[in-house]
Amino acid sequence: MVEDSTDPARTTDGGSSATIKQIRKRDGRLVTFDQNKITAALARAIAQTVGKDRALAQKMSDQVVKILQEKFDGRTVPTVEEVQDIVEKVLLENGQAKTAKSYILYRQKRAEMRKEKQRILEKEEIDEVDKRFDLNALRVLKARYLRKDIDGKLIETPKELFARVAIHACLPSLLYDEKAYDVSGKTPEHPAEDFDPVANEGKLSVGKYALNRFHLEALKRMYDRFNSEGRAKLRWSEFLTLLREGKLNHYESLVTAFNNLMVSKRFMPNTPAIANFGNVLGMGSACFVLDVEDSIESIMDALKKTAIVFKAGGGMGYNFSKLRPEGDFVSSTSGIASGPISFMTLFDTMTEVIKQGGIRRGANMGILNSNHPDIEKFITAKKGNRALRNFNLSVLLMPDFWEYYEKDKPYPLVNPRTKEVVRTTNARRLFDMIVFQAWESAEPGVIFYDHVNKYNPFFKSLGPIVTTNPCGEVLLYPNESCNLGSINVWAFVKEQAEGRVQLDWEALRQTVEISTRFLDNVIDVNKFPLKEIEEMTLSTRKIGLGVMGLGDLLYELRIQYSSEEAREFMEQLMEFINYHSKLASMQLAKERGPFPYYDRSFYPEGRLPFKGFDQKDRWRLPWDQVAQEVRKSGLRNSYTTVIAPTGSISMIAGCSSGIEPVYSLVYEKNVKVGSFYYVDPVFVKVMTGHGLYDEELIRDVSDANGTVQGIQYIPGDIKRVFVTAMDITPEAHIRALAAFQKWVDSSISKTNNFPADATVDDMRESYLLAYKLGCKDVTVFRDTSIKGQVLVASGRAEKREPTEAKGNTGKGVSGAQSYGTRSRQRMQVLAVGAPIASPDSENFFQGRSQNGDRADVCPQCYGFVVFQEGCYICPECGWGACS
Repeated sequence: MVEDSTDPARTTDGGSSATIKQIRKRDGRLVTFDQNKITAALARAIAQTVGKDRALAQKMSDQVVKILQEKFDGRTVPTVEEVQDIVEKVLLENGQAKTAKSYILYRQKRAEMRKEKQRILEKEEIDEVDKRFDLNALRVLKARYLRKDIDGKLIETPKELFARVAIHACLPSLLYDEKAYDVSGKTPEHPAEDFDPVANEGKLSVGKYALNRFHLEALKRMYDRFNSEGRAKLRWSEFLTLLREGKLNHYESLVTAFNNLMVSKRFMPNTPAIANFGNVLGMGSACFVLDVEDSIESIMDALKKTAIVFKAGGGMGYNFSKLRPEGDFVSSTSGIASGPISFMTLFDTMTEVIKQGGIRRGANMGILNSNHPDIEKFITAKKGNRALRNFNLSVLLMPDFWEYYEKDKPYPLVNPRTKEVVRTTNARRLFDMIVFQAWESAEPGVIFYDHVNKYNPFFKSLGPIVTTNPCGEVLLYPNESCNLGSINVWAFVKEQAEGRVQLDWEALRQTVEISTRFLDNVIDVNKFPLKEIEEMTLSTRKIGLGVMGLGDLLYELRIQYSSEEAREFMEQLMEFINYHSKLASMQLAKERGPFPYYDRSFYPEGRLPFKGFDQKDRWRLPWDQVAQEVRKSGLRNSYTTVIAPTGSISMIAGCSSGIEPVYSLVYEKNVKVGSFYYVDPVFVKVMTGHGLYDEELIRDVSDANGTVQGIQYIPGDIKRVFVTAMDITPEAHIRALAAFQKWVDSSISKTNNFPADATVDDMRESYLLAYKLGCKDVTVFRDTSIKGQVLVASGRAEKREPTEAKGNTGKGVSGAQSYGTRSRQRMQVLAVGAPIASPDSENFFQGRSQNGDRADVCPQCYGFVVFQEGCYICPECGWGACS
């Protein structure tokens, strides 16, 4: 416990350590000694065994310091182990045998954890950054992000990783310095100058941060663009002189701030940025959109461009509605068209053979308008999950659809080539087809054209948005990309007296501001895979600041996810984040200029791109002032907020995914040598405080499929708060989605869970509710709807009657009943020390598919995937189909 508390950045003058000035860490570093950390460690140990007693902790802390002063002369520096030995002795001498035992066991556990971290990271001693991340996080970092040599041996530590990403993200700020940047764009272009990044590697730095060849390559690439735009005040050689002479060293603090964002787990950029920044690929964008015209040339061009994007590590979305329907006439060949579905199979096959940047396989979003003549074929294209395995599918419900649906009139289907109605279909039957296939196969999702484009800033100038990224949350025009990052809202919990907690709103505000700057820099420093994507992205400058850790945060605040109180808090939280991201974007516009398409947007009209702006009675913050300021100063980014999947980055941050509720309080993880349990950390803390945390509790919760709702001895107030994803009614999932959507510019990736016995009618009502509440799109998932799903509880998914949850009122677990049949997805992980298994490896677990192409098998580690945040995610290695 002392080890965890020792942090040289948190020293004080308190305590009686007159002669003990320093303490030696296990890695040999000397840090300032601080008695307050010993007191805090003792207080935690006492609280976990006999209850809170700060006075006793202070008394024994004074005794520890007295012994240290007697034992050491002020010149000899005590080690962490020596201090911990004295703490044990003092505990025993004060009759605290139970606490001493707990403390000793804790030390042993920490020692074992250190050894395991050393093994994972292939190093002799872990550093201060390694200590901040749990074993799961380090495994994900090793599997997906840390650099390796040709033999697969690690050549990078987490500390080095976050530093290279932070440096890369800071590079645009150097060029935006007032000594180097002309915001007016009127500086004549300077002559081109040669530069060799390899020869200059390590010779240039920003303060203490040395620039590698990839940092230098990115810096020169950005300079050349700024120069061509008339924005570079200096020649390249003059700019390098500034850098060499240390006149840009004050940006060291910004690199450190970006680094601390990630190391503190308060913010993480999307996967491509973590993997590629400071590396050869250099691309930080996660998702893209391409147009597909009705010609073989356009189709094949899109196929080629997609392969290039996949190679760089991005996902792709397309709307295939411009393609003529199956059986239509082809004048150039006098033949007949094969239709959009057949061409989608080309993209699907290509995806199988292109591995994205060594990080993930390609992910696709295929969209078809509801009035396309092939719409029925599209809806059933993934029936049974047997085809288009590398696609998510969504139907774009056109604005006229609802008129025909409400009046139950024949719905006209239009040939996109001739613009003529070729036949009609029944709108309600079509909608029922969508609902049934989602019930049966979890696809297609639906996108609401009218809600998407009502708040689209460019609708008048660029036309409607009809395409999204693979998970549906990023609304994009052809050739746009989006650069994503998520704030871990759980990290802002601040403990108060008597165990109460609150959200640190001021710290959150600061993080929103610097994260917005981080993401704006990503746009500039990005090494785009295609020139047309670079040009369009720089024109609209969309960023996507989202959240993760919501489920954990609600547990901490003792707010039930499915309650009205939770939805009020969700709105308050997202409004706050959106508000301060807009203020930060306005400040960037003043420094750097507004996004180039600003005059083509509705911002000069005083409009903002989210539903909450139109509902003044819901405002908690002065949005009218924001709108007025945007009209005067502009915005740097046409969108600032998106809630994207956080699969692997939430695993790194050690928090719950996105805005999802916690999936299960206890996971039983099976390894070759046995099983172990992963228990939600907030649940551990609360149950320990109630004196209920023991092995029996964990077994009971595991046997109850990860929920506490049916466990008799757990108090009702705990049951009320600790609901899980499948304890929550589908209606509550949709209402949570709508609460966030009200304050999000783009859209949201969220899985709206249904139990296995949910009916088609249940699902239809959820779709209609999502439309009624103003959601922009919706994805649903009924447990066991994925054919061949092997994640269902092994023999424990018996039919359960609704159980009384003490302290609850109303329907569902937001009320008095658990919602229907519940089956738990059991996650299996490889044994400690085992290599990642291949399909024919003896390490492959019993029951795991021998076919790596199955929908439920991770293509990277061959673990079992789960469906969460509207996407397939592997809980073992962090792979995600679209995150």
